Amino acid sequence: MGGRGSSMRGSQGMGGGAGAPAAAAQAMPTIQAAPAAQQAGPPTGANGFGHLTPQQVSAMESAAQRQMMRDPALAAGVTDYINPVMQSNGKALSQNANWAAATGQPLTKRQQQMLDAVDKLAKPIGQETTLYRADHPDFLERHCGLPSNYSSMSDSQLRKLLVGSTWQNSSLESTAYDSRNNPFWPQPGGARGTGSSGQGGIRSGNREILIRYHTAKSARAAFIQPSQSEAVLAVGTHHKITGVRSTRLGPSRTYLSGKKVLELEIEVW
Repeated sequence: MGGRGSSMRGSQGMGGGAGAPAAAAQAMPTIQAAPAAQQAGPPTGANGFGHLTPQQVSAMESAAQRQMMRDPALAAGVTDYINPVMQSNGKALSQNANWAAATGQPLTKRQQQMLDAVDKLAKPIGQETTLYRADHPDFLERHCGLPSNYSSMSDSQLRKLLVGSTWQNSSLESTAYDSRNNPFWPQPGGARGTGSSGQGGIRSGNREILIRYHTAKSARAAFIQPSQSEAVLAVGTHHKITGVRSTRLGPSRTYLSGKKVLELEIEVW
């Protein structure tokens, strides 16, 4: 997804993987220690940020499905979260819930159950990888004080303002582990206004902030919607901006707002 999250500027979604212990001398069994929990902290980048394999993704999606089969309430919350039906304000259930959580507004019981369900499914990814998200400037206005007139700023001014900024999210954040299935991410070879395969269409463009999340192994995500390559970052995920530049992917400004399009590199853990 690109994402179904805390921006209220547009629809946030599509209509929204030991051996047995050896015996010691004198026939005394050797007890293997349990694997240590993954230490939370920024990614190292030592081996780059290779994409998840289909097998890894399938294992995480299957684990989430099994967990939901054992817990009907959990399944109901996730079903609400991925429901693409628009509410009276023209936003999906998940978008309204994430916006409320991100801006400190009271959550309804249904919204809280929805966010709790997806967060409960989130597990450590186990690999340093890249996830993709597209958002609007209010995302950075809240977290980093990005001014509304940022389009007049140079890349060096934007880097000085944004690089090094850190925060923890109070809402869920939908991302895509495969940018080709992110309906808001510009696709190569597309023409302005050509939809999900274009570089500036209503579905593939109109997002001023394009984000590559570089994850730590410990970063928690829920893999809940294979059709959109969706990986939802858990509540409380740490963020640190490490790079900012004007876009090299799509149009220099968005199709409707006319604002400068920025590409961000953000470490998450």
